[in-house]
Amino acid sequence: MLCAELLLPFSSRAAKVISVPFTSQAPYGNWAEPWQSFCEEASIVMTAHYLWNVPLTPFFAELEMQIIKQYEDLAFGRSKDTTIEETAIVLRNLYGFKDIETRKTRFPDDIKSELKEGRMVVVPVAGRMLFNPFFVPPGPDYHMVVIRGYDDARDVFIVNEPGTRHGEAYEYSVAVLFEAIHDLNDGDVFNGGKRILVAGK
Repeated sequence: MLCAELLLPFSSRAAKVISVPFTSQAPYGNWAEPWQSFCEEASIVMTAHYLWNVPLTPFFAELEMQIIKQYEDLAFGRSKDTTIEETAIVLRNLYGFKDIETRKTRFPDDIKSELKEGRMVVVPVAGRMLFNPFFVPPGPDYHMVVIRGYDDARDVFIVNEPGTRHGEAYEYSVAVLFEAIHDLNDGDVFNGGKRILVAGK
C-alpha cells in the first residue's frame, strides 16, 4: 500500500524559507576559543538581526558575541554551553525582545508550523548526530543552529549553521536534524529534552 504522501502531486508539497542574516561563530575565520564555543552566541546574534531586520556584518557579529559572552559570564557564571532557555534569557534581558518563547517539540511539523508563520526557530542539538562534513571530527558534543526554512519536496530543513563558514542556508535532512535536537541537560546532551526557541516579529 502506498503512503498517502507519495500520491500527492509534487506542487502540493510545501516549502518555506525566511530571510535570516548569517554569521558563522568565527566571523573572521579565527576558530580558537572563545570562537570555537560561540554557536549559541552566533545564533543569538542572527536572531536579533532577523528581529531588527538589520543587515549583519562580521564587525558587528564579533562585537555582539563578545558582549553576549560578558553578559552570560555575569548572569550564568559561564558562557560556554548554554541551554535553550538561557539563550532565550539573553535575547529577552540583554536585547530586550519580548516575543521569545521556548517549548518542547514532539514532531518536525511543530517547527514547520512556526516557519509557515514567519517565525524563526533556534534548536540545541547533539552536534555529532548531525554528521556535518565541515565539522572537525567528531564534531561538537553540544551545538546550536537557526532553522530558517524547510522544503518538503527534498525533505530538508534549511538552517543557518554557525559551525562552518559554509553554513548559510545549509540543508540537513528533516530526520537527521530533528533526531539531533537535545538540550544541554547539564552536559548529558544525548538525554536532553527536545526543546526549541521560537522568535517572531
